[in-house]
Amino acid sequence: MNIKNLLQQIIPKSGLNHYAETYLTWCGVGLIGSFIATTLDSQADLAYAAYYTNAVNDAVGYNFWVLLAAIGLLLFCLCLPVLYLSRYFAQASMLANPLRRLSYTFFLVAFDEGGLMIGILIANFLHTSDKMALLVDKSFLFSDVGLLPILALAFVNSFLWLLGEAIYNRDDRTYSGIVSLIMAAPIKYLAPAYLSSAGVMLYLIVSQ
Repeated sequence: MNIKNLLQQIIPKSGLNHYAETYLTWCGVGLIGSFIATTLDSQADLAYAAYYTNAVNDAVGYNFWVLLAAIGLLLFCLCLPVLYLSRYFAQASMLANPLRRLSYTFFLVAFDEGGLMIGILIANFLHTSDKMALLVDKSFLFSDVGLLPILALAFVNSFLWLLGEAIYNRDDRTYSGIVSLIMAAPIKYLAPAYLSSAGVMLYLIVSQ
């Protein structure tokens, strides 16, 4: 299997169009909302100079995004062995399906929240007005953020979408993408890879 075929198989059934549309929607909301907020605040008196930018700040939180992602990852790790067993025991599917949907929900909300944050960060990065830059520095959740952290956040957020859409498709309620590859792997490779990966992930989440 070459890299091109592998990448095609990793893409969930929902497709990259859904990914791009959702990302652009939430990034656009964050970006446009941030610019409008700082524009309105720049016209206000000093006492209200950060009224709307504070509202943008209150709308999204990095720690909450981390929490959603952590819960989604924990549920994802819990889903995989139950999903594997459901291929051989019908009773296991009664637990696997709700777990998959729940994991998908947390990944989806985290992805949307991350897209909103990225839009805010891009607005922060693009500010050129001295007065607006001062308002951003004083009131936005993130300040002095460069392009590299924005790209890193976008990459991690994309990974959340990849896992969420792979574990559960809301149209036909099946799994696809990377989860299909995992389920097709021989158990002699799957079991040690799962135990080591899940152990590392659990350690990182708990230690955080």
